[in-house]
Amino acid sequence: MNLSKYQCPKCQQSAFRTSSAIWTCQNCTQEYPCVEGIPKLYLEELLGEKDKELRDKFYNGFVGSYYQQVMPFLSLPARPARAYWKGWLVYVLIVFFLVSIVAALLALVLTQRPSGPTIAQLVLFLLLVAIVYFFYTHSYLFYLIILAVPVKLSLLRKKFRPALSFGEIHDKVLREFLDSKEKLQVLDISTGTCNSLYRHGWMKLNAEYTGLDLSETMLLQGQKFMKEQRVPIDFVLGDATRLPFQVEKFDIVLNYGALNGFTNPQLALEEMARVTKKGGLVLFLDEQLYERATSIERLYFKKVLSSHNVIHRCPLELIPASMRDIALHQVYQFYYICTCVKA
Repeated sequence: MNLSKYQCPKCQQSAFRTSSAIWTCQNCTQEYPCVEGIPKLYLEELLGEKDKELRDKFYNGFVGSYYQQVMPFLSLPARPARAYWKGWLVYVLIVFFLVSIVAALLALVLTQRPSGPTIAQLVLFLLLVAIVYFFYTHSYLFYLIILAVPVKLSLLRKKFRPALSFGEIHDKVLREFLDSKEKLQVLDISTGTCNSLYRHGWMKLNAEYTGLDLSETMLLQGQKFMKEQRVPIDFVLGDATRLPFQVEKFDIVLNYGALNGFTNPQLALEEMARVTKKGGLVLFLDEQLYERATSIERLYFKKVLSSHNVIHRCPLELIPASMRDIALHQVYQFYYICTCVKA
């Protein structure tokens, strides 16, 4: 591990005494505990309220624990039915289960005996209460169940063709780095399970990889996944708006699906620019509606895909002045990619 790229979030100095249990800044003596060897290089008291909320209730909760299943499911209407038939099968089974529970409870109520509720009625009632509570605390899933079919029908009425596809954009930016003789430094912010970092071509590079996330639940999944793929990578638990890295340490800085949800997206973008080398690439993806969205698609976007966000489009106006060649691409009906280069 190259310790020179890190800096203490408290004093911004790069001098650590490290072990698998704790990192200690030799300048200010601030101690940072480790989780399974991953240092927690952030200060809890400096975290944004939205960042803490998403970490504790979203990514360290149900969504984080079942991220690989839940996140693709949330974009169910936008995915090709033939390619994602398993998701639609799960959707049908969930709807069938919910309808069956309600129907069974109604049948038992209508046939209730004068002696009072039966054990079966009580069990069904408690199950229904549990389901209602689950959807109350995860309202985005409730809206997904309600809106998935009408949104899918709406999307089928018209074809969306981006000027450049998701894959074409990645192929274009990767070409600039494929022939690098020097070892590149790649940082993936909010790396989570490392799925995006691994799948979208970045493994082709002659590079050293660093993954940062605020959620322990997510990052431990990423650690396990990259170990299984035998990809060497440094992990750190950190705050995207106060990155624990020295200035201009990375050739490529990535952020897939997190920027719109940060408490302070502007500060996050400034931090991305700060740690990027001159001539280096910043690429980030998140939710944004395409121009021809219908009212039902807008409702789905607001209540499901973008329900946890602070902003709901690409914040071009917040990109630091140090970045040039800014390019915004609407790659899907509900997602954008933005790329820029540090001047």
